[in-house]
Amino acid sequence: MTIDVFYVHRMDHSTDRLALLAARAVFDGTAATVQQAIDALHEGPQPSLARVRKHLEAMQQEAMGLGDWWRTRLALLEVILELAETIEFASPEATVVLTGSTAQGHVDAHAAATARVIGVDAPTLLDALEAQGMAPPEVRSEVTTLGSIAVAQCSDARGVVLDLRIVPDVPQAHAPVNLVTGEPISVQPLDRFRSIVDAARAATPEM
Repeated sequence: MTIDVFYVHRMDHSTDRLALLAARAVFDGTAATVQQAIDALHEGPQPSLARVRKHLEAMQQEAMGLGDWWRTRLALLEVILELAETIEFASPEATVVLTGSTAQGHVDAHAAATARVIGVDAPTLLDALEAQGMAPPEVRSEVTTLGSIAVAQCSDARGVVLDLRIVPDVPQAHAPVNLVTGEPISVQPLDRFRSIVDAARAATPEM
């Protein structure tokens, strides 16, 4: 099979241009979230969330200054860790793993952080979270390679959102793949995510 290198380069350039447009829409406030900005694109192949976030981070760093950007990122990471630890405490029989860009420590206020809660059913988990004083999350269904699952959108008073995909304890639930598309993604256990947050604390300059 022959690959048209010029075509591949042109397609990648087009995708990156669209990612830049989507990032600009979020940065300017035209779009409320990264996903909303991507959905609003009406041309070419849709850029990935990660590519749009990369451009958005660069814009934020330039506008805020690197020190303030690091402090804002650390605050988001700490809230996400707090939410994940609350879930782990509320449902100790379950396993909590962070997924996608969140698992790599790439977070922002314009996109939901993502995690899987493995080995507990949705009603049991939601009851346990309510008992911990968490606001009732919005719940939707999602069709995945594991069948239809519940996705609970948890948030805190600061507006940070964590999407929880509630899945059975099967090998695929632990695998580093997107459960909808099958594409590879990052998956990190909570202990590893704590290490990422600790590293961010050490790297973040004080005021």
